[in-house]
Amino acid sequence: MQAELFDWDKIRVFRTVAHLGSMSAAAIRLGGSVPTISRRVSDLEADLNTQLFHRSTRGIELTEAGSILLRHANVMADVMEAVEIDVADRLGTQTGIVRLDVDEALLAWWLAPQLPTFLRSHPGIDLRTSAWTPPTPEALNPADVLTTLDRPVQSDLVTRRLGKVHYAIYAAPSHPAVEGGLADLSDISAARCIFPQGLALRITGSLTPANPLRQFCERSPVTNSLASALAECRSGAALCALPTFVEASHTDICRICPLPDVRDDIWLSFPERARRLERCMTVLDWLRGLLCSEAHPCFRQNPAQALRMEPAPPLRRQA
Repeated sequence: MQAELFDWDKIRVFRTVAHLGSMSAAAIRLGGSVPTISRRVSDLEADLNTQLFHRSTRGIELTEAGSILLRHANVMADVMEAVEIDVADRLGTQTGIVRLDVDEALLAWWLAPQLPTFLRSHPGIDLRTSAWTPPTPEALNPADVLTTLDRPVQSDLVTRRLGKVHYAIYAAPSHPAVEGGLADLSDISAARCIFPQGLALRITGSLTPANPLRQFCERSPVTNSLASALAECRSGAALCALPTFVEASHTDICRICPLPDVRDDIWLSFPERARRLERCMTVLDWLRGLLCSEAHPCFRQNPAQALRMEPAPPLRRQA
């Protein structure tokens, strides 16, 4: 393929597929359709006369040629980002796209209610949010800012630990478990309780087999859908283990049993280039304020303080 015919758009699509590990995820990220993404990758393979991905029913993975191309694609992306930064510095940096990857629960139940206020205050910033997924080992995360409960492993990211996420068992007011007030695990051991998949993995991976919470979790249903877990809880069909910050956006469920044995750090991460873009720094400052333990006690390090049996105050929405 001649250099002058080298199509950056195809490379960009290839790089996104390699990072996310699937055509469908890349289609969502890039705002296209799966057939279009697949065709772009196939066209690039035809241009290079080589196979870039192994395709199977289990998904896709890079071939040796694909891994080589990805290294060059990452260099190309760095050059494109440097061009954007240099131009943005001249044109004013409070405008443009900021890609924000966030833990799904934090995004849905804590950050999303505050997005309208942020966007009204910064109309020039095109904030594009996605639920965070771990990148493949070979790829770089294309996000400008990440807020996660797992510390990112990429060595090129600046990473800061903010507060802690704490967990509790919740129920609808109509659920029989609410009648007795504050409970412990022995009081609700026979009740149906749903655990989100990520939390269940943390519990089984960090607590000993003899721990009552781990035993309760292992005999409880696990779901990969936060929305369905919350819906069942709100309907009274089941108890649900949830992060305590859910109370700020859902006042129709009751905290009945704190879970002090499990908690997660909140990590705020960004590539070094983000420091040079004012719009990225604006988003970072906004996130620091929303996840600050001094302003929001539910993120305090101390479980005794963070899990006090008082409802988390609803997030204030500014006019």
